[in-house]
Amino acid sequence: MDILITFFAETLGMSGVWPLSFAYATCIGSLLGFVTVYAMFAIWMERKVAAHIQQRLGPMEVGGWHGWAQSPADALKLLFKEDIIPDGANKWLFWIAPAVVFCGVFAGFIAIPFAAGVQIVDINLGVFFIIAIASIEVVGVIMAGWASNSKYSLFGAVREAAQVVSYELPSATALLAPILVVGSFKLSDFNTYQAEHGWVIFANPFMWIALLIFFIASLAGCKRAPFDLPEAESELVSGFHTEYSGMRFSFFGLEEYVSMFVVSAITATLFLGGYTLPFNLLDVGNLPAPFHLIGVAVLVVKIFAVIFVQMWLRWTLPRMRVDQVMSLGYKYLLPWGLFAVAGTAIWQVWMEG
Repeated sequence: MDILITFFAETLGMSGVWPLSFAYATCIGSLLGFVTVYAMFAIWMERKVAAHIQQRLGPMEVGGWHGWAQSPADALKLLFKEDIIPDGANKWLFWIAPAVVFCGVFAGFIAIPFAAGVQIVDINLGVFFIIAIASIEVVGVIMAGWASNSKYSLFGAVREAAQVVSYELPSATALLAPILVVGSFKLSDFNTYQAEHGWVIFANPFMWIALLIFFIASLAGCKRAPFDLPEAESELVSGFHTEYSGMRFSFFGLEEYVSMFVVSAITATLFLGGYTLPFNLLDVGNLPAPFHLIGVAVLVVKIFAVIFVQMWLRWTLPRMRVDQVMSLGYKYLLPWGLFAVAGTAIWQVWMEG
């Protein structure tokens, strides 16, 4: 049994099926609370990054000291805004689409190893599971665009489907390179391997290519600039969620920031040592249970470093055209991804031989 679940069960002083089920529920509830707090912090961080890069004065002053109160104020505003459903919309699909979009990325959290044993479920096909479950987001986006009975929403949904499906190919291909090095799909094995052999990014020169391809593809998967075509305000009003308001609208924004966290966690775990320190300065994996929080802190720092780069690029690069986005994925990223996988395979055979 995973340490995280056992910890909750033992803390409650109970055993058996129902207490264990309650422990799972406690984990999920804690995760939802973390996601909510993280999203508000990420929005604050986004505003501050934009302010510094583009010299915007508003985020520097508005919202209390350094704008810290702006995110809670926005959340409170969305909570009390009127929930509007357009005439002619498919009300059932319109209502459930935000939940489908959010659940697709939220489910990826259960397989992320935050520290030694601090993981809800250690899935044997953890890498494959996260890639597969994240694809559910496309289903929710198409539901939202079609059910809104708006051509702008439908155009945004079609763009999202084409973009995400296209960039899943180079993204999955790039992840094959670290999998070849570690020899496992299990995310916890990546931390064990990197604690013994060093970070995967330094395993061979092709890892840098794989990391760059996965990072670019993850930007497209998260709909981040310069790949924010599904939400192109200048063309599609607000994209696939144009007709949404209130809390249902906030679920789409929450999904974007949660998706950023998940792909950054994958990047940190598969390429950047996970919860291990550089050069294994401290054997975090073998520390007593109370000190596992050190591993959590190490991983979170790496995750936010990747998130910062994502935000940096958003406020630096202009939006690409649709044809440029498709060409980049199919003509450049996918062939280079295959090159990185082939090079890694040859390197591994040569080094082992």
